[in-house]
Amino acid sequence: MKSESAPPRTPQLPPPIGAGTAGSCRNCGTLLTGRYCANCSQAADVHVPSTRELMHEALEGVTHSDSRLWRTLYLLWFKPGQLTREFVVGRRAAYLPPFRLYLVLSILFFLVASLSNSHANFVKFDRSTAQVGSAEATCASVNFTWLRQDWSPRAQHICSEIRRDDGANLLHLAIATMPRAMFIFLPLVAFLHMLMYWRPRHRYAEHLLFFLHVHAFFFSVITVVVLSNDAGETWPFLAKAAGLATLLLWVLPVYTVIAMRQVFGRSWTRTFFKACALFAVYFVVLNVTLLGVFVYAALQM
Repeated sequence: MKSESAPPRTPQLPPPIGAGTAGSCRNCGTLLTGRYCANCSQAADVHVPSTRELMHEALEGVTHSDSRLWRTLYLLWFKPGQLTREFVVGRRAAYLPPFRLYLVLSILFFLVASLSNSHANFVKFDRSTAQVGSAEATCASVNFTWLRQDWSPRAQHICSEIRRDDGANLLHLAIATMPRAMFIFLPLVAFLHMLMYWRPRHRYAEHLLFFLHVHAFFFSVITVVVLSNDAGETWPFLAKAAGLATLLLWVLPVYTVIAMRQVFGRSWTRTFFKACALFAVYFVVLNVTLLGVFVYAALQM
C-alpha cells in the first residue's frame, strides 16, 4: 500500500526588521539572551514610556553624576589637554565625541552672541551734524574711485547700510557666517600647528582634535563672559560680577599652553616658545578669516 508523502515544509524565515517576536529583538530580529541585544545593543524592554518615565530619563541623562556630559565638561574645564589624551589613547566611551562637543558649545556661543545686546553700536559715527535720511548723502561723498567702476555703487550701498544702524546688521550677518568659516579656520590652524611639531611627528588628526577641544573651551568661556556682560547691563548690581567674568579671558592663553604641554609632551620652555609662535600664527590667520567673513557679510547686505 502506497503511503502518502508528507507535504514539504516551508522554511522558517527570520522576522523582518522591526517586527520582533517573543524573545527576539524588535530592531533586528536577533534572539535575545539578556537585557540587551547582542547584535545591535538595543534594550529588550522597549515599551512606550509614560510621561513620568520620559521626564526622569531626560533629567537623569543631564544631571546624573556618571553621565558623559559632566565627565567631558569636567576634563575640558579643569584638566587642559586631558580630554584629547583620553581620546588618542582610546578611552572614548566615557566622553562625548570631539565633534559633537565642539558643535554643541559653538552653536551655544553663536546663539548667545547673536542675541546679545552688547554690540548695539558696532560701528560709531559722529552724528552731531547728521540729519535724518543723510546716510546716503554722506556715503555718496566718500571717494570709491579706487574700486572698479561697477563696484562703486555697491560700495556706497554697503556704506549707507552700515551707517544707518551703526553696523548692527553687518555684525549679525558676520556672526551667522562665522560658524561656516570656522570649518576652514580650524583645519588650517591645525595644519600650521603640525608643522611646529615635525620631530617627533604627530598625526594631523591629533592636532585637529587638540584644536577642537581647545576651541570648545574657548567658546564655553566666552559664552559665560557675554552672558555676564549682558546681565551686568540689565541689572547694574551685577556689574562687578560681569567685570570679574571678563578676567576669564586671560585664562585662554594659559589654558592653551598647559594643554599643549599635556598633549604633546615637550618641556615647559619649548612649549612656551611654540605657544608664542602659535599665538602669532593664530592672530594672523584669525584676522584674515574675520576680514573674509565681514567682506562676505557686507556683500550680503
